[in-house]
Amino acid sequence: MSSTSSTVAVVGAGPGLGRAVARRFGAAGHPVALISRNAGKLRGIADSLAAEGVTARAYPADVTDEESLTVALDTAAAELGRIGVLSYNPAPTFPSEAGQVPDLAALGFTSAARTTRESVRPMFDMLVGGALTAAAAVLPAMREARDGALLFTTGTTAIRPLPEMSNSGIALAGLRSWAQGLHNDLADEGVYVGHLCIGVPIIPDSGEGDPDVLADRWYRLAQERTSFEATVGI
Repeated sequence: MSSTSSTVAVVGAGPGLGRAVARRFGAAGHPVALISRNAGKLRGIADSLAAEGVTARAYPADVTDEESLTVALDTAAAELGRIGVLSYNPAPTFPSEAGQVPDLAALGFTSAARTTRESVRPMFDMLVGGALTAAAAVLPAMREARDGALLFTTGTTAIRPLPEMSNSGIALAGLRSWAQGLHNDLADEGVYVGHLCIGVPIIPDSGEGDPDVLADRWYRLAQERTSFEATVGI
């Protein structure tokens, strides 16, 4: 497990899983850098974590903007200390209450027959491009310290195709493949790379889909470092 003096950067820090991951690692003593596009919501999450005794700061950035994301991560490292854990989990916002059915088309998903280069590009930029940018920003210091963890969260289509979400499947399957290769490449350098594939709605008090339960799963994976991948509901 990365030293508790190192910073945890949560990229895609929304009010659900992102906040829960920040809270879990923060409770273990890590300072937390929260990164997402919505500055107002981000500051609200930082304030709520601070009220619980977690050192947390907001760094607004767009994961599809290479310069914006790199500057946010570099600034966080300068202000909070070396980033020892990167949690990367940006995703479209799904309904957060049981029983709500998401409008997949409105969220940007396309079926296989309707998938085009144009429909894949925004998914790729968000899910893969941002991951590549974030890893490039934090990996040099991790490799120098021979200590760190890169944690990538995906959904069902990273492993199992879903008919109406083909464009995201192209991106998520690619992210999973790259992350596994990175896991193998860095195995002897003290840097852990892990993948958690979540195939259930992320809803509070929903059992295995509860954000706090999932965050604890991530914490244990990063601490144990015995396997590359875990799945929930797949």
